[in-house]
Amino acid sequence: MTVRFKHALAVLTAFAGVVLSTHAIAAPQPIFFCQTIAQPGSYVLARNLTATGDCLSIAASFVTIDLDGFTIIGNGTGSGVVALRGAALRAIAVRNGFITGFAQAIQLSTSSGVTVERIHAAANTGDAIFAGDNATVRDSVAIGNGGTGIRLGQTALVTGNSAEENGFTGILVGIGGNIVGNTVGRNKGSGISTVEGAAIVNNVSRNNAADGIVTDCPSAVVANTTSNNLGQNLNVIGGVGCIVNDHNSTL
Repeated sequence: MTVRFKHALAVLTAFAGVVLSTHAIAAPQPIFFCQTIAQPGSYVLARNLTATGDCLSIAASFVTIDLDGFTIIGNGTGSGVVALRGAALRAIAVRNGFITGFAQAIQLSTSSGVTVERIHAAANTGDAIFAGDNATVRDSVAIGNGGTGIRLGQTALVTGNSAEENGFTGILVGIGGNIVGNTVGRNKGSGISTVEGAAIVNNVSRNNAADGIVTDCPSAVVANTTSNNLGQNLNVIGGVGCIVNDHNSTL
């Protein structure tokens, strides 16, 4: 074996060691019990969790929680995932599991840049998914909760979700929201409710106890289907500066 070859092999071995070490450091930390998460990083549930009050309290920004298909179960109080003492956190992500039996499934209303994906929030006594400005909620289900299904602040994205049979509005979003490709129905308030600057595109809203879709102008309301709502199927307030095209279907 030549000196040059030995040197190259040593370099490759050292590089592989660095890669493996980095991978080990980056591995998600397992969660076995309800707890406070005080450090940034990735966390993954290792089993179902049962809580009295809050379960996962977050005290740091830049935290990702993967429920990995498991369920967090409450006793009717607290939140499944919550910002500790209402902290204004950033870049929290919650993914891939079920949250039921709390007052709120996810309570991050004072936090910005929250991402919620593939969460099934059911049978909570208040709002299901509640997050602040610049939040994204996609491919999730909010069904049979006592309050709003999905409630977000300004400039939020809500896409690919189902919000059904909730005690108030199905989807409620602040200024500049993008509400795209959702299905809402049988909520005790409006199906979709937002304010000016919204883009409401390709949603289905049926059989709600108030309006199917309600928004303020200026907004864009395009290619939605609304039917059998007890209020107005499509309620565009103000009428100035709104784009409401013929591709909306109201029955």
